[in-house]
Amino acid sequence: MSSANSVRIAVIEETTYGETPAVGNFGTARFTSESLSGSPTTTESQQIRTDRQSSGQIVTGLEVGGGFNFELAPDTVLDDLIRGAMMQDAWVTDTPVSVDLTIDATAKTVTRASGDFNTDVAVGDILTFTGFTNSDNNSQAMVTEISSATVIKYAGSDSLVDEAGSGTTFKVADKVTIGTDTPSFSVEKAFLDLTTKAINYKGMYVSGMTLNTAYGEIVTGEFTFSGNSYEAVSAAGDMITNTRTINPAGTTESMNGSIDMPFIATSANGTFEESDFCLQSVNIELQNNLTPQTCIGSAAPTDYSAGTAAITISMGAYLSDSAWSILGNKLTQTPFSIGFSVKNAGGWYGFYLPAVQVTFDDPASGGQNQDVILDMSGTAKVGTGSVSALTIFKY
Repeated sequence: MSSANSVRIAVIEETTYGETPAVGNFGTARFTSESLSGSPTTTESQQIRTDRQSSGQIVTGLEVGGGFNFELAPDTVLDDLIRGAMMQDAWVTDTPVSVDLTIDATAKTVTRASGDFNTDVAVGDILTFTGFTNSDNNSQAMVTEISSATVIKYAGSDSLVDEAGSGTTFKVADKVTIGTDTPSFSVEKAFLDLTTKAINYKGMYVSGMTLNTAYGEIVTGEFTFSGNSYEAVSAAGDMITNTRTINPAGTTESMNGSIDMPFIATSANGTFEESDFCLQSVNIELQNNLTPQTCIGSAAPTDYSAGTAAITISMGAYLSDSAWSILGNKLTQTPFSIGFSVKNAGGWYGFYLPAVQVTFDDPASGGQNQDVILDMSGTAKVGTGSVSALTIFKY
């Protein structure tokens, strides 16, 4: 009997679409549940028989896809699949900038001794600082405003303190934006308490991704896939991981939406800054709107065409003076920006959406002893100057 705990999902990025690369290590995906499947499309024969019996059904197509749910934690396999969902071949890595920095934790500013922030950073970027004497300052902060060539405002952890640094550096964190590349993956689902039984999936694009953050809950998500072939195998030699190194699953702690969120910044009140705008939950969904290319002679799609990267967002916010200004935005559909990060001892991820448009019912009392909540939903569109509708940063 196969148990849920016996399922291993091994992932490797393809260099040629639909082909498992001959070299390179597989990674083990961390997941909470999965629905990967090759599901045939069938059509019942309409042939008329004199004995009145059915001629049965015929396989006329093959859908390869499904997905798996996960808990967000710093992890290399998740990093690859996040990049796949954003349709980028690589995370962008910047070079550290060495310059003396001064932090004013009250004004939430960082001042550099020389150089020009305008050429090195953009609003929404998350910066990592190093070289400060106070170790709490060797942390991250999101740029909320470039005030001048030498001064930026930031949103960040309350642990940052006043310090005039010497020999310090800042670096824009590794990031990924909405792209047009086509990274694909080969995936093996192995049933470890059976004898060499596995299912191979190839040509797997990440067709969608969700991320769910709420107070009192672990940050969760889901990847969905669209592929072009699958094969159930019963011999070790037919498993795509045969003789290959499979790196073990990561062990970093899962993140949560309570103590692991050092800041939330928003321009809901007109200025992009760290705010007392009290969010109860933030859910982001990305759909790549892949269209299958179906060709005569092939059961499964031979490839897919990428459509619009549609990003939807839903948020629950307590009604407050700081949240009140959003009421006017729902009629004008005036966009506002939002940025936040989640962080624990294992690392962190950051998210920036420059232009969110939401709609919602007017605030209403749900009953005795119930808080008034703004349940907002909407879309994230491209920002001014074609800034990516979603940017994800990582440790």
